[in-house]
Amino acid sequence: MGRLVWLALILVLLPSFLVQSQDFIMQGCYWSCPEDDPDMEVDAATLQFWVEQMNQQAPELSYAGFSYLWLPSLKSNSPETVRRLLQSLQKNGIQPIAELMVGGDSLSFGQQAAILGERFNVKAFSLHRKGGLQAQAVARDINEMFVNGTLPQLVVVALPYPSEPANLGKWAAEAVYYLNPAARPEIDPRVYDYPLREALRRACTDSTYDARLVFERSIRDASAISGFNIVTLANHPIYKNQNNRWGDWDDPIGDPSLAYAYILSNNQLGLPTVFYGDYYGEQSELPEYTGKRPLKDQINQWMKAHREYIFGSTGVEYLNRRNTDKASFYYSAKSGADSTRVLIFQIDGTNTPAGKASTGGGKDVLVAINFGRDTLEAIHEVNGSNLRNGDHFSDILGSSLSPRLTVFRDSTHSIPNAVFLRLPPRSFGAWVQGRAEKVSASRINLDASSFTGYIELSWDVAYESMSIGYEVERSVNGKAFKRLAGIAPLGRAEESASYLYIDKDVFPDEQLQYRIKMLDNEGGYEYSPIVKTRLLVKELSFELLEGTTEWEIAIRVKSNYNTRAELELFDAKGARVFQRPENIRIGDNLSKVDLRQLPRGVYYLNLSTGRDKHWSKRLVKQ
Repeated sequence: MGRLVWLALILVLLPSFLVQSQDFIMQGCYWSCPEDDPDMEVDAATLQFWVEQMNQQAPELSYAGFSYLWLPSLKSNSPETVRRLLQSLQKNGIQPIAELMVGGDSLSFGQQAAILGERFNVKAFSLHRKGGLQAQAVARDINEMFVNGTLPQLVVVALPYPSEPANLGKWAAEAVYYLNPAARPEIDPRVYDYPLREALRRACTDSTYDARLVFERSIRDASAISGFNIVTLANHPIYKNQNNRWGDWDDPIGDPSLAYAYILSNNQLGLPTVFYGDYYGEQSELPEYTGKRPLKDQINQWMKAHREYIFGSTGVEYLNRRNTDKASFYYSAKSGADSTRVLIFQIDGTNTPAGKASTGGGKDVLVAINFGRDTLEAIHEVNGSNLRNGDHFSDILGSSLSPRLTVFRDSTHSIPNAVFLRLPPRSFGAWVQGRAEKVSASRINLDASSFTGYIELSWDVAYESMSIGYEVERSVNGKAFKRLAGIAPLGRAEESASYLYIDKDVFPDEQLQYRIKMLDNEGGYEYSPIVKTRLLVKELSFELLEGTTEWEIAIRVKSNYNTRAELELFDAKGARVFQRPENIRIGDNLSKVDLRQLPRGVYYLNLSTGRDKHWSKRLVKQ
């Protein structure tokens, strides 16, 4: 590849990482949090509220792609209602992560895991200890659990090295080293990437911070350890400005959308987490999120884009890293949107789901995140390993000012394999090589089938919890959407459901757009993706065939609509000697005519469907 170098993922234990890279963790913080008071009594009303809340939210979290839910207050003596909640989560494919304090006067990791596993079937754990944990000690506990047949699915450790990515990577490497060789393919000890989180916090909040340092501060990029031993995060319950000094590591990120864009798109960094408060905003019922908008739709869109276009990628190149060999020219530098306020990187799409399914070229992914408060306009060189001049990239998020990027040679600035990027302030964009549909995170899958006299709408819903009904909306020739009909839900709650609606009030040559609006019991709503269609043009074709016997003829009619036809036979003088009505159905139709009773001579066979079609054929009976 010459100087076009991919930063490749370390391939040892790669299959395990690829499986985990599809997972996402939701960080829950409900009736009790350790940093508030881990031993506080939980009142029954508060607990019941959160149990009901989580039971309602479990289907949507599962559908979004979350496979783990971090529950900091889960304890062996938690009430029976908690056990039922965990059963509901596990039924939806979501495994709880228990937060454990180990060392000191606490039971060992293995002992606590055994108790929670027996009572709650918990198989994932987050460990912490004042002063830190030794890698060898954690590996020893995991080895014992492996021998006993109780190996966890996930173990992540919180360590007191918030600004030392190399040391965190070294700890993870030591934990792997001390694992039983037979256990290594089964589990990946992980550490939280606090240094990356701090770099993202500063990039999001400090206009003087060089955002390119984000490329250097992650554990993965600052050490030899790979992403399968790391958990990334943006916000977390521990970030509450506990030291009462604003502007340092324990501050929450007020608007973490750009931080999530990075950790959810760069699959080399580790297993991403999402904080419950950021996801649901004001609906999270957390006091500090009062009045805040939810990031749920945005995060769901990134997670779906990750599954379809990023999962399985084995390489990423940081195109605008410091000391990069990629040429660029920033038209927006004078206004402040220069290379220090943006992250631009390219993901190798060869082994992604879209890449494996593609027959017409690669599916590399370009991601750009603009931390600046000015519009980004830049020409930047990209990795040409899977590209050639003239290739294009499609915007899959619909969030950029460049819906289509074309690879070209910029002779003005001597930049080969260049693309022209335009992004609004404080925003992000993702483009997939070649043709690619925009990613929609809606749980409503809408499809439109066109016929000559009507449009058939069908939609599937992944789950119906909280739904009180649907509205069918239509736009004609680009005008505003209007409500066509209301439809009651089937009422299956956590189960999927399918619906059908037929729109007969349509006319030829109209450009039609449809969408489904799903209403919920809290006054909210969700739209399906928009589908575009129009009535089919009526088409009929006729063909004369030989019959199965002598003097028998057959007429084959292909039609894309139902109609009535008139079949007639005239002699040379114009007298009608045969007449029969025909019902033409959608598809192939075959009509036979027996000529044996007619005298020899010339005849004319006519088939007509009124004003639509008329067909005539000359026949000679000798």
